[in-house]
Parts: sequence; structure tokens; C-alpha cells
Amino acid sequence: MYDNVLADVESVFASVAWTVNNIEVYPDNYQGDINTESEFCRLNVLPSNSGRNAYGGNKVLKGMVAVKVFVKAGEGQSRVMAISDILDTVLQNKRLTNGTEFGTSYLNVEGLDPQNKALYSASYIIPFTKYGE
Repeated sequence: MYDNVLADVESVFASVAWTVNNIEVYPDNYQGDINTESEFCRLNVLPSNSGRNAYGGNKVLKGMVAVKVFVKAGEGQSRVMAISDILDTVLQNKRLTNGTEFGTSYLNVEGLDPQNKALYSASYIIPFTKYGE
């Protein structure tokens, strides 16, 4: 069930609806090179709760997808907001192939990145629910 959620989320960022925007997305624990001269995102799928439906007996998995957005510093919040709007178009209130359902997103604007002051960041958070098994 966990792998189905991850496959659903990763498929969104491999789709034309996302790739047309030319914004690279890396898994949160990625250790390779990242071009910090351009905007990019880090993706983290965070399962946080599971249980069984009272009547159907099916497992329910809930959690959040966190997308940390990095843009060039010194240009205000407009690009962070624009990328968040793009994320909404591909995730918010959607039901994906493996049955992962997304709710309504929110955004935490975090400001200058402490590791690299040339970057400005925000965290886009969206809850998910997966029914099955």
C-alpha cells in the first residue's frame, strides 16, 4: 500500500502536466548533484496514520506530501506562489491511478535557505488518503 502511494506521487512529477514547467523534483534524501542556480523542489511522502474502516474492513492510510520549493532569492514571493499554484493543478483534490486521494493544500513560506542564502524556500503541504487492502 505504501509503495502504491509513492508510485502515484512520483507519477505526477513524471507526467507532462508537471514536466512542461521545467522544474526539477528530487526525493528528499537525494544525495546527488542539484543545480542550485535554477529553481527546484524536494519531495517527501509522509505516511502518518493508518487504520481499518469500521464496516468494510479495508485499510486506510493517511499522510501528507511535502514539497519543499526552492527559487532564486531576492525576487519576492511571487515565484514560490506560482509554483504552488502549479502543484495545486496536478495534486489538489485529485484521485490518482493507484487510488491515492489528495485534499486541500497549504503553504509555509520559510524565507532564505539557511544552507544557501541565494535560495528562497517554502513548503507546500497536501494531505492524502489511500483506501485499500
